Amino acid sequence: MRRIFVFGPFQVDEGERLLSRDGAAVPTAPKAFDTLLLLLEHPGKLVERKKLLDSVWPDVFVEDAVLTRTISDLRKALQQSEHEVWIETVPKFGYRFVAAVTQIEEAGPPTVQAPAAAPEASRGPAPAKSNRFGWSLGLAAGALILLLITQRPTSRTDPGLAEVHHLAILPFQTLEQSSKMETLELGVADALITRLSNLTGLIVRPISSVRRYVGSTADPIQAGRDLKVDAVVEGTLQSIDGGIRASVRVIRARDGKALWAGTVDSPSGGHLFALEDSIAQQVALRLSARLTEAERRSLGARRELNPQAHELYVKGRYEWGKRSREGFERAAEYFRQAIDLDPTYARAHAGLADCYLLLGGYSHYPQLEMLPRAKTMASRALELDRSLAEAHATLGLISQNLDWEWGEVEDHYQKAISLAPNYATARHWHAEFLSILGRFEESRREFEEAREIDPISPIIQIDEAQLYFFEKKFDQSLAILRQVAQLDPSFELAHERMAFTYMVQGREEEAWKEAQFLRACQEATSDCRQIWTAYLPRRNPQAARQALRRLETEAKRRRIPPAAFVFAYARHGEPGRALDWLEYMLDKHEVWLITAKVNPLFDPLRSQPRFQKLLQGLRLKP
Repeated sequence: MRRIFVFGPFQVDEGERLLSRDGAAVPTAPKAFDTLLLLLEHPGKLVERKKLLDSVWPDVFVEDAVLTRTISDLRKALQQSEHEVWIETVPKFGYRFVAAVTQIEEAGPPTVQAPAAAPEASRGPAPAKSNRFGWSLGLAAGALILLLITQRPTSRTDPGLAEVHHLAILPFQTLEQSSKMETLELGVADALITRLSNLTGLIVRPISSVRRYVGSTADPIQAGRDLKVDAVVEGTLQSIDGGIRASVRVIRARDGKALWAGTVDSPSGGHLFALEDSIAQQVALRLSARLTEAERRSLGARRELNPQAHELYVKGRYEWGKRSREGFERAAEYFRQAIDLDPTYARAHAGLADCYLLLGGYSHYPQLEMLPRAKTMASRALELDRSLAEAHATLGLISQNLDWEWGEVEDHYQKAISLAPNYATARHWHAEFLSILGRFEESRREFEEAREIDPISPIIQIDEAQLYFFEKKFDQSLAILRQVAQLDPSFELAHERMAFTYMVQGREEEAWKEAQFLRACQEATSDCRQIWTAYLPRRNPQAARQALRRLETEAKRRRIPPAAFVFAYARHGEPGRALDWLEYMLDKHEVWLITAKVNPLFDPLRSQPRFQKLLQGLRLKP
């Protein structure tokens, strides 16, 4: 039997773990829901603080303040006011639910037990041992996806699911606060996103868009609106008697209506990756109007993954998404560990390739040191899985930055897009590639496709702003960059691009102000501060000249980005010195160089014969 409690305009469905008001879902944190349920079980009676603490947090020591805050959150969810009181505080003792409560008991669906664990793979390391939470990432993801097909479409499934074309899968919440694991929460979402993201008629927000919600108690309705989707999937994971209880809801973003909900109990032990395939197919049948035969085969394909390796991969992608040197380096270590555990795991090889690629692309290390490593790893990923879109996209960017084989570059991007039309990174990199060739209209259309998939990605928006910068539409570029910086002030690349834009416009004071947002520039002795001082000779001619000379001296004993000298000497009116460094960049395959055809930063050198010869070396037509 499943219990439903009704009071005033509210209804609490115990089995679905759903609080609703007049039929619309009311977002409720897991512990707040448990607290409300306990109070509803004793209407009109005092429930002591100790009983609430022992029942809601049975295995964890928490202070009274945690309960006080939970009650406060619960009152906000119930919109309690002095004129409409639901929960009464009994000072020093506890709380009492004072409204009239009607309890309804309904026959619920039978508890679903997951099938026995799949046989151990014939090769590769053994499945992961249980972690502190009592089960592995693979088991959690498999149990969750199992949940999604256990409900018949006629049972608690809303016809509104057919209207869902844009979907976000939020990181799931683990209910045991002492065992909070962000990679587990993100990993379950990743399992669903990966399996559903390439279905016709359904666009699923990528993991990079939802990672911000790890460990968050954000309102799923607001999250759906922020992510610009029709519906969100949210859920909780709880260990019960050594097994898992997973609860999930599909919530419509425009009004908070629960389109579908379900709960499943599963035993612990083993891994359930093989179950994800058939289960994801059933989910797709509900969320997508129809599946092509190719999509059916793809969803039904069996996969053998090592749970530990997959968990490390998810950690790596989480760090890689931070787009910082520290994030890339941490991600690389996770991917290496995943490969050590399972040398046949193609996605881990592709992830490591992406780390090497951007460590060079962001000038943290020399391109010629990083790109060959990236190419080796991406090629190995394709040997393991020819259908891996990520590896094709990575090889496209490597060919773009290392080999300058422009036809090959486009072939890789087109292959990645054909394999995974909703892989935002492939669309994004292809759009950027088209922009550096001067194919601006094609680039704009591809950026639109990338934003359709991932509308809140700051890096996609920043590189779209770069397209306008290349077109010398500086006001449009700045408008996008300001918006990104406003939403995420810590995203330094937005400030750096604004500084370059102001510099090209001759607005040197504004360029200097934006440069100060870069952490490295906040230290008086840093290279960054010296570089930007050298870039702005009209602001302080003497300081700019001194900074440039110091950078030249430092470059004899350690790496200074060569582009810094090209841009600085060009702005100091010394084209010969700038071209010397530009030819050095050509020899070292420095990343800025491939933008030379369209980048306004190179405009002071464009009339020089040596510059035209350099474009020929890049196989770019002037």
